[in-house]
Amino acid sequence: MLYFLIKLMAITAIRTFFNKISAENVDYIAKDVPIIFTANHPNTMMDPMIIGYTCKRKLHFFAKSTLFNNLIAGWFLRQIQIVPVYRKVDDPSKMDKNKETFSKGYEILKQNKAFLIFPEGISTGDRILSQIKTGAARIGFGAEAENDWQLGVQIIPVGLNYANAIKFRSDVSTRFGQPIQLTDFRDVYEQNEKEGVHLVTEQIETALSKLTINLKDLEMQEIVEALERIYKQELAVDLGLETDNKADDFSVTKGLINAVEWYYENEPSKVNEFKGMLNLYQRLLNRLQIKDEFLDPASSGVTFWERIKAILYIIIMFPIYLYGLINNVIPYKFPRWYARHFVQHKAEVAPWKMLSGTIIFLIYYSIEIIIFASLTGSFIWTFIYALSLIPSGNFVLQYINRVRDYRQHLRFISVFYKKRTLIYELIKQRTEIIDLLNSYKIEYMDTMGLNPEK
Repeated sequence: MLYFLIKLMAITAIRTFFNKISAENVDYIAKDVPIIFTANHPNTMMDPMIIGYTCKRKLHFFAKSTLFNNLIAGWFLRQIQIVPVYRKVDDPSKMDKNKETFSKGYEILKQNKAFLIFPEGISTGDRILSQIKTGAARIGFGAEAENDWQLGVQIIPVGLNYANAIKFRSDVSTRFGQPIQLTDFRDVYEQNEKEGVHLVTEQIETALSKLTINLKDLEMQEIVEALERIYKQELAVDLGLETDNKADDFSVTKGLINAVEWYYENEPSKVNEFKGMLNLYQRLLNRLQIKDEFLDPASSGVTFWERIKAILYIIIMFPIYLYGLINNVIPYKFPRWYARHFVQHKAEVAPWKMLSGTIIFLIYYSIEIIIFASLTGSFIWTFIYALSLIPSGNFVLQYINRVRDYRQHLRFISVFYKKRTLIYELIKQRTEIIDLLNSYKIEYMDTMGLNPEK
């Protein structure tokens, strides 16, 4: 009962925190076989909740033993099907307790159930995949060996990809990989256990690298993010893909990352050339305080009628915005303030935002509803008021984004008329960057045999 209650609360929380949660290849997940889900781990508490929501299987979870240090917390975590994993980095003297952990894993799989484990063993919040540990393969093989290879255990790699791991109302997607059938490695494992575990762990690592948009080195992050802003849409159009489609968007981003990694390894001088042009372009953008998107000739301009509609929207909807702001501003601001002052690790920002936000919203909304009820004395009006709180808060965010975009547009027009020479210089720099990237793209595709025209 407690498990389902917590799951319901978790689903409500993540669906409120994220704008869109999508899943791909869910059809890979069988309902009646034992499964070990292995996922990358960029966002601590968020990751298990998102996978638990999208995989459609009732899950057990494996987590670091330090979470169980408090007796009350340990009891609670066990009630919601979390199994402790004892890591050497936490306490080498407790490593022998992992025998209990493995036994619990065997029991779960023997009952045709599923569990989730994060084989990196850590969550850094960075856009990089850490070394994969062998635990998932060892538990899977151990369960099969104990049951005469009759279980049919599968390992399903899961790639978690956040549009922005710490931003409220951002998007997140899960990509489920092809199941790894442990029985396919029976002969290797029975001849040499370490070799069998190594091969499967290697397959997990390869699959996760393909299912995520992580980088080999964080040094590349600045360039990849710049390419996503400046070149991604143009590349998608050139390849006949759509960035609104999650699968296409992933393919384009993954292609950009692969290309950047190749150039870092094979053409470092060209990387430095691009960095120089990019830094010059970005400095000028920052100086004028405008966004790259306004310089993209492919983007449609704002017509006079669209400006009128934008102004009318801002004016007419202002009272609704003000109503939503009054009712939501304090609980909305509090999680950001809390995370900024009390959360040290990037991977924990979003979970603490969500947790503190959930608590403060419940308290704040309760107080508002009580005050409203005491002032009106009407159950019906109080009920309507309570129903309006969340939608009005969501509208505030939409309104702010609309106003922000319009202000950016007005700023661009103002800068254009006042500093045309600088704008033309920016456009020239952007064109040179795009031309350079196009030449790199042709070179890369020719080298990799990806050019369909050849």
